[in-house]
Amino acid sequence: MGELRKDPVVDRWVIIDPQRVERGALFQMEEPAGRVEKPCPFCQGSEGETPSEIFVLGEPGRKPNDKGWWVRVIPDKNPILRIEGGLERRAEGMFDLMNAVGAHEIVIETPDHYGDWSSLEDVQMRRILETYRARSLDLRNDRRFRQVMVVKNHGRAVSLFEHPHSHIVAFPVVPKGIEEEIQGVISYYRRKERCVFCDILKEELRMGRRSIFESRGFLAFAPFASRFPFETWILPKRHSPDFGEIKGEEIADLARTLKATMGMAFQTLANLSCSLIMHTGPLHEYSRPEYHWHMEIVPRLSKVAGFEWGTGFFVNPIPPEEAAARLKGERTSV
Repeated sequence: MGELRKDPVVDRWVIIDPQRVERGALFQMEEPAGRVEKPCPFCQGSEGETPSEIFVLGEPGRKPNDKGWWVRVIPDKNPILRIEGGLERRAEGMFDLMNAVGAHEIVIETPDHYGDWSSLEDVQMRRILETYRARSLDLRNDRRFRQVMVVKNHGRAVSLFEHPHSHIVAFPVVPKGIEEEIQGVISYYRRKERCVFCDILKEELRMGRRSIFESRGFLAFAPFASRFPFETWILPKRHSPDFGEIKGEEIADLARTLKATMGMAFQTLANLSCSLIMHTGPLHEYSRPEYHWHMEIVPRLSKVAGFEWGTGFFVNPIPPEEAAARLKGERTSV
């Protein structure tokens, strides 16, 4: 029999049901696509095909918008939010609207067209995270923005470009997903005077059944109420609401944690497509010290069907305990 499990942060129920008939299809991986050699606007030598860079880490003495970069940040050519203009909040009858103002940047993570987070050198992973921090700290200087988020899509199911890249988006509002977490964190803190994410961290470290990888400052684990097969969270052990506060050694530690965790996922789930989302606290007066920043990795193995959309119940055929065991290469009887 399956189980109903409750997420302690947002009070969302999920159904864990390893008897689902679609379970077997999750392990029938399609063959990887052959590498197609074609011009890539993100590769070295194609800098003229992209908008001018707004941030770069590269070789000393390198000229702007030229070769010799290690990590390069450019505006998205087709942004979901545009940086020009004012918000112009207004009403249309009972409805509220404003201009789609914000920022949408592309982080070109490496000159290596076929690199991924499991194979990049540690120093390159640190550069990527340092870029995320630098852009987060810079974008918050714009008082129009209330939230900065990092989103990385990997694989054909979720990304148009094969070259490793990620998105940094600044919003003029706090996204609903973050707002729901904040409300859950505040409610938990009022009842127990503790951070719910810190309590989750302590419980996962104590039990160990869902832990995937532990470093000095971070834990990667399959959450108790996983919405999706092989969903993975990475939490810093030090309580902090803001990714922008991450320190130098923590960046190196997080780089190792991400590299190891993604390596396990690539080895277990061949030809993996996934999304990684950084959840960090809102900016300025909207920030909450009770919040705890973290990363969520969601492999795109199953589709959200009408039942999930209509009821809000996610159905996951892979128990998180089994997912953690498989990712670590342990035998499972399920």
